[in-house]
Amino acid sequence: MFPNTIAGALDLDNLADRVIKPVFKANGMKWKGWHAYRRGLATNLHELGVPDKVIQAILRHEDVSTTQRSYIKTVPQVVTDAMKQLEARIARAAVVQQVSVN
Repeated sequence: MFPNTIAGALDLDNLADRVIKPVFKANGMKWKGWHAYRRGLATNLHELGVPDKVIQAILRHEDVSTTQRSYIKTVPQVVTDAMKQLEARIARAAVVQQVSVN
């Protein structure tokens, strides 16, 4: 699903170590693993109005009830606001990273 540069499978743990964890650390956060990532993804997609069946397909669950029961969480507004702030910081970090690489 996620090919690497030599047409093999991308090592997601390596991706987390090289890319995701440093961004989290720079923003004073701790990486909680892929399961937490998937729950956060499902919850955020739901908050954006994506239908549960589409979220189920993205997460590749056999049954939509698994997605609804275990992955989509109700989020208070304060959490949504915090995620928007994190998204802005990640975007700024990505721009800084691109500038320093070039």
